[in-house]
Amino acid sequence: MNLFDQIGEENIDLLVSYMYDDIIPNDDRINILFSDGFEKIKVEQKKFFRLFLGQPGHSVFVTPDLRKKHMKLPISIKEAKYWFEDFELALARLDIDPAIKKFLSQKINSLTVQMINTVK
Repeated sequence: MNLFDQIGEENIDLLVSYMYDDIIPNDDRINILFSDGFEKIKVEQKKFFRLFLGQPGHSVFVTPDLRKKHMKLPISIKEAKYWFEDFELALARLDIDPAIKKFLSQKINSLTVQMINTVK
């Protein structure tokens, strides 16, 4: 069973909702990066997490070039760290197996550094 099946689509949607409806909008350390609002990013994040975690019907998912994808936003080590901290807060709210949370956290942490595109 892949991570998508273990976590479930409903929990993936909850994770994104927690992050972009509750946590990041109230995090003054990084919410300024989202000047266009959160609706578009929520759609993109749900799609990303579904594919990244192994949504059925998608044979191979290649992680996009996250640095290039985020070039319109200045992301330093600091912003990446803040985003990951917010991700961890959202993940903690999910009612899923703690071992799965830990594994997912490690996978996402390894991707977070790929978003960095500037030195401040």
